[in-house]
Amino acid sequence: MLPVIILAGGFGARLRSVVDDRPKVLAPVAGRPFLQHLLKHLATEGVGDVVLSTGHLGEQVEAFIAEHSPDGMNVRCVQEPRPLGTGGALAFATKEAEIQGPFVAMNGDTFFGGSVAELVEAHHTTPAAKATLALAKVDSADRYGRVLFEEAENNAPVRVTGFAEKEAEEATAAGPAWINAGVYVLAPDALADGPRDERVSLERVVFPRLAKRGELWALRYPAAPFLDIGTPEDYARATLMLA
Repeated sequence: MLPVIILAGGFGARLRSVVDDRPKVLAPVAGRPFLQHLLKHLATEGVGDVVLSTGHLGEQVEAFIAEHSPDGMNVRCVQEPRPLGTGGALAFATKEAEIQGPFVAMNGDTFFGGSVAELVEAHHTTPAAKATLALAKVDSADRYGRVLFEEAENNAPVRVTGFAEKEAEEATAAGPAWINAGVYVLAPDALADGPRDERVSLERVVFPRLAKRGELWALRYPAAPFLDIGTPEDYARATLMLA
């Protein structure tokens, strides 16, 4: 299984009304830190190497990992020197952790119950892909924005053609939608075009650029559970799902 980088450096500004004394990834959900749920799921997938890209209150994450790493899993922390954005944080983490091959990246404030191993397999069997996204199906995309892609038969990987941001009319259209589930497989050169040690967004800069070149693909998970804890409302719902 590929190494996994978890982006755990966000400030969690929208969640501070209910969790203000710890990084978002350590917010308690169903009696344990959210990060523990993520690591438990990865352990069931056979993941043995995890890098936590930390930032705000990163020392708390390091202290937690020192006591609570799952058996058989090597968990390391890499703290960004300043906020680098999702793309910049990944570039920094791969360099510091000496990851030279393909890897899995995931957001530390979302839980996706689909198979990471299936996503890795889809990436390996799609030669044109520099990055492969997991797509979750939700009742409405007004909070997330839609991922646009070419249709394909069955559940084959699809080529991503673009994104309808949540502010756009296309994203707020009624009905179910496919959204970015916050889990990706990236080739080692997927971030090569970006500036080093500078702030850059994976979602708004790197992925659109790869999509234009036909190098961004996705695998759809129509029934996989998905949640984020980015707002107090969704944070409350997370307890029900992960109890």
